[in-house]
Amino acid sequence: MREDLLQEFPSLERYIYLNTASIGLVPRRTIEAIRDFSERAMREGSAYLDEDMEEGIFEELRRASSRLMKCDEDDVAIFSSVTEAINSLAWALRGGGKIISTSLEFPSLIYPWIRVGKEKNWSLELLKSDLLVDEDELLKRITEGVRAVCLSHVEFLTGQRLNLREIAERAHEVGSLLIVDGIQAAGCIPIDVKSLDVDFYVFGGYKWLLGPMGAAAAYIREELSDELEPGIVGWRSVEDMWSLDASSMRYARGARKFEYGTSSYDSKVGLAKSIEYLLEIGIESIHEQDMRVSGRLMERIREIEGIKIVTPQNRGPIVTIEADRPYDLLKMMERGGRKLIASVRRGLIRFSIHLYNDYEDVEEASDRLAEAVKSLSWRSELRNSKRLRKR
Repeated sequence: MREDLLQEFPSLERYIYLNTASIGLVPRRTIEAIRDFSERAMREGSAYLDEDMEEGIFEELRRASSRLMKCDEDDVAIFSSVTEAINSLAWALRGGGKIISTSLEFPSLIYPWIRVGKEKNWSLELLKSDLLVDEDELLKRITEGVRAVCLSHVEFLTGQRLNLREIAERAHEVGSLLIVDGIQAAGCIPIDVKSLDVDFYVFGGYKWLLGPMGAAAAYIREELSDELEPGIVGWRSVEDMWSLDASSMRYARGARKFEYGTSSYDSKVGLAKSIEYLLEIGIESIHEQDMRVSGRLMERIREIEGIKIVTPQNRGPIVTIEADRPYDLLKMMERGGRKLIASVRRGLIRFSIHLYNDYEDVEEASDRLAEAVKSLSWRSELRNSKRLRKR
């Protein structure tokens, strides 16, 4: 393990951490920035957290997010979570038509369309999928009358990476919007929202961006932002938020009008710091390493009998496997010099590899998996033989 990584992530001495798709580890510099801000804000109040600083915190995260997504700062809105951002957009869209998504999406990407659809008179159509999104079938479903297509850039379950540019082209042909949840891509995959031609791209900070919970950002295409009236508004939504004059409401320019109230400033400070850290290393460099190391894990797992890899070739740095008794397997894999951390999602074991993982981590993980499979198989055979003897 590189010394510079141990300086930023000291818990790596205790864990083989293969669970960034759930919660990323936060670097020391981000923790210190949050601590310094929080202590001063709580001790000194508005003597420290004055109007300029309140605006500056949002603007610093906006600048970092625009660099991450390669877009204009005016096209970035700051939120507290992906869920909040999707709800805000859903309430802002005009009613009627159809919303297209898939059965593989995380619930927070689907529930807002169900709830808001009751008021907006639109229908929700989910493309049924067992493990992978059939992109050809998805393209066929995007027809006249579809108001929006709502998808993940990288699917949380299998790590499948969707061809957003092709989907955007089809959506725009029929006058539809493409709305993207990028929480499983931002920080581990280079993002260029202009090149992808998406209309709305949102990410949260606490996974691959290695930030705290409570901070998110979204790109909103300029034309869409101009067209929509925010579904949720507050004192931050207006052009001059410090006038505190409620007699009129003139929206702030660009995507800023979707920001509405006081929120967790320390989370915004932290996410900006973490994004700057990743940009300093280079997203391209991080992506290459993540894919190389996760590729090694896939190679090793293919050699283990009784394990099926369900992650496709077009993927992010996630490796998901199908196996009997996944919870038991993962529990057995935890044991060792360093505790191994991964996830079970919908009955599948999911490993997620990021910049603080190396070949040693994934080789140890695959060795433990092979041993766990053998051990469970032996125990199963032993139980079966005992049953036969009893007969």
